[in-house]
Amino acid sequence: MNYTVQARITPEIFQEFAWFDLLRQQKRWRTPLLFLLIMSAFSAVCFLTAGRVRGAALLGGVLLGVGIILPLGWLLSFYLSLRAETKKLKLARAPVAYTLRLTDQGLAVSNETEKADFPWSQLHRACRLRRSICLYAAPRRAFLLPSEPGDAGDRLWGEIRQRLPDEKVRDLRH
Repeated sequence: MNYTVQARITPEIFQEFAWFDLLRQQKRWRTPLLFLLIMSAFSAVCFLTAGRVRGAALLGGVLLGVGIILPLGWLLSFYLSLRAETKKLKLARAPVAYTLRLTDQGLAVSNETEKADFPWSQLHRACRLRRSICLYAAPRRAFLLPSEPGDAGDRLWGEIRQRLPDEKVRDLRH
């Protein structure tokens, strides 16, 4: 296998990857959900004691509101920072971020200033999204390979799947 591509990261690819990485790869959805559940439990206790304790229903409503609004605020903050980062990086013009070269030995990544090689055994994970293939060199370091339409993208994905063990490969297009 000898496949070379200049990775042009569009805003859609960048945003799809960022949401995937935050919520599925890093599993950062757990903390806001846990916060919501804890605040909901506290508000349920308040609502149950509303007939006996003065102001308990109001406190329960406040706790429930905070439990819902803060996680939503966290998601909104991430969304807005993602939009700002997309504009800052000028991704609307889809500049070439780096060049990826996939060979039988592994993955070579280069840009104007540096070059790095990763053997297939060293790659942490490969995930296929709708718009790109994410090749993780480490748990928090990924390289995006924009998906090609049709059979070319499927052939490339098949080559990657052959070189990595099943537990390191995930197809998340559906």
